Amino acid sequence: MKKLNLILLVNILVFVFLVIFLELILGNKIYINKLNCGYLHCSANYHYKNNIYEGKEIINYKKDKYGFRGLRKKVNEIDILTVGGSTTDQRYLETKDTWSEKLEFIINSNNPDFNFDVVNAGIDGQSTYGHLWNFENWFSKIKKFKTKYIFFYIGINEYFSNTKNIYDHGYEYLNFPQKVKLWIRENNGLIYKTYNLIYRYYFPQDILNVGHKKREINYKPANEKIEINNENIKQLNARLDKLILLTKNLNAKPVFITQKTFRSKLIDGEVYSVDNIDYISKEKIIAKIIIDNCRKNKIFCIDLYKTNQFSENNFYDLVHTTPEGSNKIAEIIYKNFNKFLKKN
Repeated sequence: MKKLNLILLVNILVFVFLVIFLELILGNKIYINKLNCGYLHCSANYHYKNNIYEGKEIINYKKDKYGFRGLRKKVNEIDILTVGGSTTDQRYLETKDTWSEKLEFIINSNNPDFNFDVVNAGIDGQSTYGHLWNFENWFSKIKKFKTKYIFFYIGINEYFSNTKNIYDHGYEYLNFPQKVKLWIRENNGLIYKTYNLIYRYYFPQDILNVGHKKREINYKPANEKIEINNENIKQLNARLDKLILLTKNLNAKPVFITQKTFRSKLIDGEVYSVDNIDYISKEKIIAKIIIDNCRKNKIFCIDLYKTNQFSENNFYDLVHTTPEGSNKIAEIIYKNFNKFLKKN
């Protein structure tokens, strides 16, 4: 019996050693310049049913080996890189239906001499904290990476509290099991790849863990305002300043684009919301901070928040756009960007 237990123990230890060895060899952690593909979804090619807006029965979400969507040229020939959260990544839209790709089409259609490549670098859930992470942990690890412009589609993901998203440098808020889980995901080795294969087989619809889905609209009086004090404004401006500096360090030009949603609306002069929060005030204040920062740093920006061209029907959940809504975003950006190009 003792001999049998010893054999069993040796086999378990050998198995654990092999798993750890393969985890390290096949993963990212021991390779300094390797991309965090567990987070970036490099080479993603997922198909899932669409039940949130009309016109598409099956969605194909694709990314290349760099974690980009829509890259046509070489990685050192990008004309516009679009950076943002889920409203830029647009996981429930095929590449051709994203506002980034529609912007590329509009620019090149209206300017026969142009051959712009607009590349989507949106990451679901990111705010300006995460966009800063991108420069050190993503763009800098792509050999010969180069772009002429970086369009930051920002605003609605900004928050002002002590709780941070993991990729917004919130590691210190994790307990030990959470840190282990995150390490395994970031390493993207044997364990996470095996988990992904099993998960994709049994839960193909949820492989991207998309939390934003079609919901019933039920507006009610908005009784809660999000506090944005002077310290919050100072910190956001510091992040914006750093994004501008990092962009210029790449010999690229930064362009900030403000955002607007329909989570709140005015009814008879009163603010109504889908979840009791006054999003109108929050989005207005953040848009103003962004535009004021643009003026301070003398960079070209687009105040999309002020546009009245959107309707609720352009969004499938009042935040994320349908293909038609994405086309409107692209048209507004092109109209403003084209004027900028003519002046410069």
